[in-house]
Formats: sequence, structure tokens, C-alpha cells
Amino acid sequence: MLRAEFLGGLGATTLAQVPYIATSTIGVVAPFSGRDRTLGEQLANGVRAACDDTNQLRGPLDRAFALRTFDDQNLVATAIVNAQFATGDSSVIATVGHVSSAATLAAIPTYANAQMPLIVPLSTDDRITATNYRNVFRLQTKDTVEGFLFGRFVADQYHPKSAVVFVQDADYGADVATGFIAALTNRKIAAPYVQFSYEKPNFEEPVTKGLESKPDFVFLAGTVGDMGGIVNVLRAHGYTGTIGASQGFFDPQTARIGAAANDIVISTSIPYLPFAPSTVRIRTTFEARYGPFGPISLYGYAAAQIVISAVRRAGATARNGLLSTLAVGAPIDTVAGTYTFGPTGDQLDPNIYFYTLRDGRFAYLRQAHPSAFMVK
Repeated sequence: MLRAEFLGGLGATTLAQVPYIATSTIGVVAPFSGRDRTLGEQLANGVRAACDDTNQLRGPLDRAFALRTFDDQNLVATAIVNAQFATGDSSVIATVGHVSSAATLAAIPTYANAQMPLIVPLSTDDRITATNYRNVFRLQTKDTVEGFLFGRFVADQYHPKSAVVFVQDADYGADVATGFIAALTNRKIAAPYVQFSYEKPNFEEPVTKGLESKPDFVFLAGTVGDMGGIVNVLRAHGYTGTIGASQGFFDPQTARIGAAANDIVISTSIPYLPFAPSTVRIRTTFEARYGPFGPISLYGYAAAQIVISAVRRAGATARNGLLSTLAVGAPIDTVAGTYTFGPTGDQLDPNIYFYTLRDGRFAYLRQAHPSAFMVK
């Protein structure tokens, strides 16, 4: 983009009126080519929209914000290379990325060595904030906490005498299951788990074993693409109770399971924005320009808001100053909720949201605990 075009986008009428605008650049490292290209585009649109909205309301002495994209193709090796590109650009004050946990984990040391704040918008993998690096700030609730909050919800809402957890030997699911079981165990509710193969799943065998304990509640810790078929098998074996599932089931594929998935309860970090009044203007503006304000764009926008707020709060113009400001743990309001980061980079007061499937559509139920962000 030409400098004149950029200034014009900020509302400047002539270069003489605005001879210089101090600008901070936010890097977005995500796939912008290949099969996951649309994910990167959605993330960048969220960051871009937040920058645009901020720039339109900026005062004459306020910094402007821009973004630069780096294409990691959602591949580990390419993610490392592009993390080097992002940290090597002195104009980039913080980075938002990546879209997968594998790419994020591989690139974290590169950002840490450059004292680059890394805002992780999408990954819930516990390992992201389990490192010794203190430059990582995660937006979504991590897997073990999601599982724990779900287990506490089940204990309070359904009062089961026993529950059973189904989980595959895969990268995703074990941490969610661990948190869920811990919450029920704390309430002295039996919650055995049945683990089965990810590579060659045979749903009949784990279902038969799991139902031997006659559970009042079934929890699926995994993704619908990998273990969605277990739902029909559970119903075929006579299980008529409530089925709960982790964020991996908050996906349109769940509706395609059919009648067996009716009333399934699913947890996710994604809030129901119609119940968040503070987001109306942002959503309306975004949708007029880019289309639906989906979860990926939502967290891209929130990630940019965190950087922008921290820059403005402390007047940080360099990475180390921004890193120090984020590490202080002051609350930051965003379109996805209010964030206060703890020492490891996770939220101090994490929340999740529950949905159910009705007539082939997700219907919002409630949040794990009350917040000022949501009315319900």
C-alpha cells in the first residue's frame, strides 16, 4: 500500500495536513495459501477490521495501527521460517498466530528469543502455555480448564451418580478428559474413561465397555470428525441419557449426525454474541465489509484489540515495553470478552459457553459462570 493511500484511509485529506503518523504494525502469521487459506484470511480480516476501526477514531496524537501478513501455510517448517520473518521486521510490535497448535508450538521459541509478544487466538492445547516462555498470551480457554468447567456444570445441572468419558489416543481430547474427570472426582462422582484407537476406531467395543457401568451422563472428549460416529452407536446400544461433548463437536458436522445428536450439549470458548450488547457496533461494521463475523475473525479482532489497548495504555512503542504491559495482568476489554492474563499467559478468569443441538442448529444455553460481558 502506498503511504498516500494509507493516510487517506485514516481520514487524511492531504499529506500536508498529516505530515507524519506514528504507526505500529501487527503481524499475522497464518495460512494465506494452500488448503487452509480461508482460515488465514478470516483471521487477518479480524485483525484488519480492528485496526481500521481504531484508526478511524484516533486522535491527532494517537498511534495508527497496520497489519502485515506472513504465510505459514499451516505447516510446521514454514511456520518457523515465517516466525523468523515476522521477528526480523522491526516495524512489527506483536504477532497474532498461528491457526494450529503444531505450528504455534514450533514457532514459540523464535518469538521468545526476539521478545515478541505472541497472541494465540485459536489453539486450546495445554502445551501452548506450559513452556518456560513468558511472551505467549492465549485467548481461548485451554483444554484442561474447559473440561473442568464442563464437569462442574454437569455436576450442578444433571447431578449424575456416574458418568463415562470416551476419548481417543489422539493429540486432542486427553487434556479435556482429564479436566472433566477431575471436576467430577472433586464432587465424588464416578467418572471412568474409555480410551480407544484414533487410527482404527471401532465404536462398538468402547461403547459396550463404557455402558457396563450404566452411566447417567456420557462425555465425548474429541472432535466430531474423528469420533462423531460413536453417537449413533451409543443410541443403538440403548443409551438414552444426556451426551456432552467438547469444543471439537462445535462444528456443522455434528448436525449431520442426525436425530441421535439431538440435545447434545457442547462446550466452547466462543461466546454467543447476540447476548453481548457491547459487540453490536463492531459486528455490524465488520459484516457490512467482510460478511459473517465468524469465530476465527472474532478472535483475530480480539487479538488486535489486546495489542492496541496495551500500546495505548503504556505508550509502548517497542516489543519489550508491550510485553511488560501485557504481563502486568490488567484487564483488557475485547469483542470476545474481558481478558486478564496470568503469569503463564492464560486467562485468570476463564469461561466457556454451552450450546445444544436443536432441529439441526446450535442453540445457546448458558455460560459456565456469570460475567459482565454476557447477559446470560
